[in-house]
Amino acid sequence: MRILISTWSLQVGGGEVLAMNLAAELHRRGHTVFVFNQRAELIDQALVARLLPPQVQVLSMADKPGESFWAYKINALQQRLGRSATFFQQRQQAYLAECLRRHRIELISSHATVADAICMPVAQQLGIPLVITEHGEYNKFLQEGRRDFAPVLQAAARILTVSRYCQRNLKAAFPGLPALETVYNGVVTTPANAQEARRALHIPSDAFVFGMVARGIEEKGWKYAVQAFQHVKGEAAGRPLYLVLVGGSPYLQQLQAECAADTSIVFTGQVPNPDFYVAGFDVGLLPTYFRAEALPLAIIEYMVSGKPSVATRVGGIPELLESSAGLTGLLVDMEPATYTPQLPMLTAAMRRYYQEADVYASHAQNALEASQQFSIETCAAQYERAFQLAAATSHSPAHV
Repeated sequence: MRILISTWSLQVGGGEVLAMNLAAELHRRGHTVFVFNQRAELIDQALVARLLPPQVQVLSMADKPGESFWAYKINALQQRLGRSATFFQQRQQAYLAECLRRHRIELISSHATVADAICMPVAQQLGIPLVITEHGEYNKFLQEGRRDFAPVLQAAARILTVSRYCQRNLKAAFPGLPALETVYNGVVTTPANAQEARRALHIPSDAFVFGMVARGIEEKGWKYAVQAFQHVKGEAAGRPLYLVLVGGSPYLQQLQAECAADTSIVFTGQVPNPDFYVAGFDVGLLPTYFRAEALPLAIIEYMVSGKPSVATRVGGIPELLESSAGLTGLLVDMEPATYTPQLPMLTAAMRRYYQEADVYASHAQNALEASQQFSIETCAAQYERAFQLAAATSHSPAHV
């Protein structure tokens, strides 16, 4: 099959990384795959080089720099005149249509709400089935009281959600949607050595290490991870405690400056290989209060590495931590009034793993066992089946 995968950007983020890993695996399985980056300027070239094989071509308005420049200028003029700034999107959709025709695309797999909205009318015009993957953004819109995106979802040949949580919410909000199913995210990990990771960070081999990998936005709960860690460390007796924070952003640079006096808190900055650092963790953290949280890849990566997690009861996270294999981590409730993590509960969960070796060992084993269902191979096979069903049941006009 000739497939175009559409993304909002090609940077660090759960939906973006899944889209690139999926593209690479579908190529490996014999499909011809292209990636369309809707925001050409939002691209991490090192990440793309690491995740995408050269045979998977990246398309974007960067292919037309002159047209892109003038389209942005006209957009700015439209804004100054108080009009709707739509010219750039129109040119982008025209180029998308050109790419779909030139590369004889048979199906579009879209992985962001903005990408969905851009692809939908073009897919309808050309009679190409559109498969939308909900990574949590639509659920965030529902929480905000929005329903204006319903026509985009209704135009899809099939809708995939990355968690049952997202599927339930969409079904409840829009009973008449096209075929809807959950396909869990798959990850690609590179085995790493725990002691090598610790040596690289100057962490003692006998330390107990909490760690966190996420996008560098405040809502992922970095500050709460730091505060809970400091509480546990203040009471600790025995193995030295460390906290490793893997991610990069101005927000994290500010947090690093605030924690400069505490040498047991290690900031790696943005890195191309988070798996290397996860290997050095004992416990993975994600005290997120991000409202678009659906099924965080970070927790799956902790599980693949055999690390139990401490994470908030947000989105699809309970589906990961309360698995059929048993508990793979400890859940932290949210403060109802503020929608932020309950800090005492977060602290208690971290303390429990530090103090109770039998609980830690049990949850670590469960995490490793449960992680087997989250391989990119399993994920891609389910996407293949969904694509075949979408192509077979699509009643769009003939592709021209």
